[in-house]
Amino acid sequence: MKKFLVFLIIAAGVYFAYDNFLKEKEVIEVRGNLVKIKEGANIDAPAIQPRTWGHMEGTAKNVSEKTLNNIEIVYKINGRESVAKIRSLGSGEEIKFKTERVLLNSYEATHFLEKVNFESQ
Repeated sequence: MKKFLVFLIIAAGVYFAYDNFLKEKEVIEVRGNLVKIKEGANIDAPAIQPRTWGHMEGTAKNVSEKTLNNIEIVYKINGRESVAKIRSLGSGEEIKFKTERVLLNSYEATHFLEKVNFESQ
C-alpha cells in the first residue's frame, strides 16, 4: 500500500511539473465562423445557378504577456487555404479578422483552423 501511495505522489508531482513548466502554453486564442455569400442570379448569365463564396470572420486574442507581430491565421475552407493577416497584437488585446474569400463547391463546405503563425517580442 505504501508503494502505491508513493507512486501516486510521484505521478502527481510529474504531472504538476509537466503542466506548469514543460507544456507549451497557448499564446493566441482564435475563434471564427464561416460566412457564406451567394452571388446574385442574372437571367443573362451563362451559369445555371449562382456561385457560393465563403470566408472566415472572427476574433483573435493575445493571451500571452508578449506583443505578437506578423500574425497569419490560416483556415482550410473546402480544401483551400484562406488567410487573414494581422500586423500586431498587444498583450491581452483582441481584434476582429476576416480571411480571403474562397469559392465553395457546396453550401455545406468543410472548414477548420489549420495553423497560426506569428513572431513574438
